[in-house]
Amino acid sequence: MKRAAARVESRRPRPALPWVALFALFFSAASPGATARRVAIRVPEGFSLAPEFERLSGWARRGGVEVAVSPESSPVPAGWETARVTALPASENFRQLVAKFPIRLESKEFVFDGRSYGHPDDAIALSDPSRPGETFVIGVDRRAALRLLARRLFYGEEDRADDYRVVSGELSKSGRFVRHSPLAIDRPSDRDEIAARESFFRSLKEEERGGVRWRFRDSERTGVARWEPVLRRFLGPGRHSPILVVLIPDAAAKGRDTGSSRPADLSAAAGGLRVDLDFSAPPEPDLVSPVLASAAYAARDRRLLARPMLLAALGARACRRWWGRDVQGFAAFARRARVEPTVGEVLSSDPEVSPVLAVGAAASWIDAGVGEEGEAAVLTTLAAGGAPLETALKRWAERASTRPAHAPARRPLPSGFLRGISYAMSNSVDGSYASPRSRQTLARVAGMSVNSISVMPFAFMRDAALPAISFIHRNPGGETDEGIVRALADARDLGMSAMVKPQIWIGGGRFVGEVAMKSEEDWRRFFDAYRRFLVHHAVVAEAAGASLFCVGTELVGTEGRVGQWRETIAAVRLATGAPLTYASNWAAGAPKVPFWSALDAIGVDFYDPLSPDPGASDAALEAGVAAASAPLEKLSRETGKPVVFAEAGYPPVQGTWLAPHDENSGRPPAASDAGRAVAAVFHALEGKSWWKGVYWWKAFSNGVGARPGERGYNLLGTPAEKVIEQGFARLNQTPKR
Repeated sequence: MKRAAARVESRRPRPALPWVALFALFFSAASPGATARRVAIRVPEGFSLAPEFERLSGWARRGGVEVAVSPESSPVPAGWETARVTALPASENFRQLVAKFPIRLESKEFVFDGRSYGHPDDAIALSDPSRPGETFVIGVDRRAALRLLARRLFYGEEDRADDYRVVSGELSKSGRFVRHSPLAIDRPSDRDEIAARESFFRSLKEEERGGVRWRFRDSERTGVARWEPVLRRFLGPGRHSPILVVLIPDAAAKGRDTGSSRPADLSAAAGGLRVDLDFSAPPEPDLVSPVLASAAYAARDRRLLARPMLLAALGARACRRWWGRDVQGFAAFARRARVEPTVGEVLSSDPEVSPVLAVGAAASWIDAGVGEEGEAAVLTTLAAGGAPLETALKRWAERASTRPAHAPARRPLPSGFLRGISYAMSNSVDGSYASPRSRQTLARVAGMSVNSISVMPFAFMRDAALPAISFIHRNPGGETDEGIVRALADARDLGMSAMVKPQIWIGGGRFVGEVAMKSEEDWRRFFDAYRRFLVHHAVVAEAAGASLFCVGTELVGTEGRVGQWRETIAAVRLATGAPLTYASNWAAGAPKVPFWSALDAIGVDFYDPLSPDPGASDAALEAGVAAASAPLEKLSRETGKPVVFAEAGYPPVQGTWLAPHDENSGRPPAASDAGRAVAAVFHALEGKSWWKGVYWWKAFSNGVGARPGERGYNLLGTPAEKVIEQGFARLNQTPKR
């Protein structure tokens, strides 16, 4: 992870990250070193800016954008872009300013192109093509307006090229205006996902089978044959509430429609229940059958819908397995790993609690209760709720904790050299790890003689000195569990293994190595939270078939807490049999890590400078690689462990070897320099027995190539891509290690 700059690759969905993280994502996406932009944001009186704009100016400056926020009536300095933002109802002054656009503003909705938008997640951005640099953003509520404002101004050139963009959850409608008065939509330019969604649902046919309605297209009919017997088995005989099952063709389409990455989602519907199901869901781990089982329980007793986490646990218990693990021993495993949720967290369906760990543990509790009291009694207790349920859950949890819990069998490192690419997720539903576009990108990556990828789920810390850690569970535009499963399955189908490399992102763009607590109590809380984050992803990695798992990345400030690190690593061993590594902060930092003996490989994020000379020759660069990597060779001999470059990369800027970690230095573009630095690593280290692999930073899951003059680390379409392909092709011809 680069020290100088933060990076996050970064039915009606909400943003899953905290707002400060969301804004940081947008600002970090601005082109480093670009000509400074100056944006005047104007808001109506009473439109609160805190806390979303708390750090906006600092993030914007790091992306080359100067931001000034003032009330709606404030004048705009000459030469500045303008963004006027409001939530409904809009002021009379704002209404007059947007009167030239084909939009009607009501008190609680807006009407655009014949369609009304009144959901809290609906917003629109408008620009007059004759007045470049001026944007109007209107949201049904404040959050929707701010989310679209950030995307419109800072996320990418494609968004700013549109004269209008309507967002409704994860769906959008965008295009250009015809340049005459009054402004009108240029029909050939209009791209309308919202209308496409409506058209898709109109195309579905419906069949009733055994009291269950199935809605699908003919192309997804085999999904009915696959899952109808499963649901029928769980429903059994007798009366039940109506159930509607809707088959959606792929994960991206389902994510846009439902705001969820999960293969199946259960919700209450008018007069019954609804299950939205991803037709393309992989068979393992089976995350569809537990939802169908939960639907069957809720159809027989709708009171269970009031406790969704326990209802999900009922479904998991009925299927006997959850995320590839035996339900019976799940709670015992979670307790041994010290990641078991509390009964209160499960009862409240706390959204900050890992659903992987909480549902699995609760399923185990319920199973223990059934063994003790019988299913009928347990179902009665679950439906009734209240204090008796809390007491029963605590009793069942204690019983479940005494069961045996077996760690997965340990696996060796993959044979041969790991010819890897860091596979960063694009923060969009259509370009996510779970999307069809990602599979196409992986096919291109495999064509580079790559035999392994790394995927990187992120957690977020608001402050480097505060122990709270949060991470995405469900939003389809983030690095979700199901997205990781899909990326690893797609990679495996293409002949590639995968490393799962969970990482922390710190608010305000601070270096993750600065994480350090101020008290022993905060250190305890930090490692408790970090252990849950790691074990959660280790369970997912094991279910997805990961070949390598990284327990941490550049957490320099924590490395001295050796006892807590060894406890954390032991907990991860209970969750996955994949070999473990840790990514040290550069080669120079690797010898300072005191817990290599608990791991299977020495990992390093190799961003060490290669030469202080901006005009260094190829020979000098190779000598620089040899000198920088010398501590790794010595460490490998001392520990008997191979070395994997968990990340290595060079931004396409002039003299990239001066500071490989820094894409925001303002140096002019020079893609050939990045290719030369990559070549130097190959030439200096090929044939070294201690060098087990390298994951080059990076390719994006949406497959978008680097733009001319881009200074970011995107490899696709650059000279470095060809150098990597050639280097890997040579390594592929060498004997396996």
